[in-house]
Amino acid sequence: MRLGPAGGPLLNLGSRVARTRGALAALCGLTLLLAAGCGGAASPGGAVSSTIVIAAEPGVSDAAIYLAQKDGLFAAEGLAHVRIQAYPNQQAELNALQAGQADIAASDYGNVFYWQAQYHDLRILADGYDATAGSLEILTLPGSSIKTPADLANPNVAIGEPADDWLGPKLTSAGAPASLDAAAATQVITNFVGPGAAESMQSDGQWHPMPQQQEVSELADHKLQAILVSEPYIYQAESELGAVELLDAASGSTAGLPLLGYVAQDAWVRQNSAAVADFQAAMAKADANASLAGQVQAVLPGATHMSVQDADLITVGSYPTSTSVQDLEGVVRLMGDQHMINTNSTVIANRVSIKAMLVGSGN
Repeated sequence: MRLGPAGGPLLNLGSRVARTRGALAALCGLTLLLAAGCGGAASPGGAVSSTIVIAAEPGVSDAAIYLAQKDGLFAAEGLAHVRIQAYPNQQAELNALQAGQADIAASDYGNVFYWQAQYHDLRILADGYDATAGSLEILTLPGSSIKTPADLANPNVAIGEPADDWLGPKLTSAGAPASLDAAAATQVITNFVGPGAAESMQSDGQWHPMPQQQEVSELADHKLQAILVSEPYIYQAESELGAVELLDAASGSTAGLPLLGYVAQDAWVRQNSAAVADFQAAMAKADANASLAGQVQAVLPGATHMSVQDADLITVGSYPTSTSVQDLEGVVRLMGDQHMINTNSTVIANRVSIKAMLVGSGN
């Protein structure tokens, strides 16, 4: 659930009816630093002199790492050299971890758990971003024949979904959602059309992965009848096109769904206990700051070229200061129920065990 690549312009945004907003930011002039390198080992909590590279796809969900960098929180905790490297999508981030080109990744949980089920080499350092009401929605145009969520089950309805978190055609061909965003939306849609019809929407090819900017454009051109988007594209579609919410994908059983976390490879975690402890301490403070009004707003212009005025009007989710084992287990169950990962109990227990993946305390 990210923005397009940094530097991609948004549509010209107009005024919007006031909505209840999440916490917003006040952070300026952020520049993404590109580098390669790996963190060095030291005693837990001690200073780490080597460069720590964080792979990120700049957007609302990973805003807290930019906040931590701007406020000097990494350095204050002992990480003297932290560089944030931009990647175009989730797969590229995790590939960078595996290749040793990055130490930590700010990654969508759908990709994290799909990867973990196959390779069993990731550890969760901290939760990063959870959904709130209005942060992930299916939208339609005013006057559309799609009036209720049940209308989405019509095989002639084409639905856009974000491509940056897309896991590929293998899942789609098997009738499973190919992203955590789509899994959340499908779970909510199931309440209206039943599980069989919801699964058919995947196998019938109704979901079309593409960049969120393209989703908005194709909705405007009536090439899509509905789009699943996050911010700032919800705001963009509503303000430019008059788009209306058909379904909140983070509601009911998916309310508060964890969407992004900070992960590293198991070998790196074991060899860099100091860097891990310092990163966790810095992110706990950054997430606490992100929850305060006026602390996240300008991180988005700096990382994505969104204007400060537009950033002030979007809905953001929450930046948790602690990691809930129960909530993350809920993500794994959702992916298992949606056939995105093997539901075999041995696989889930041994490969995608949250307690085994989590570094440090959880609740």
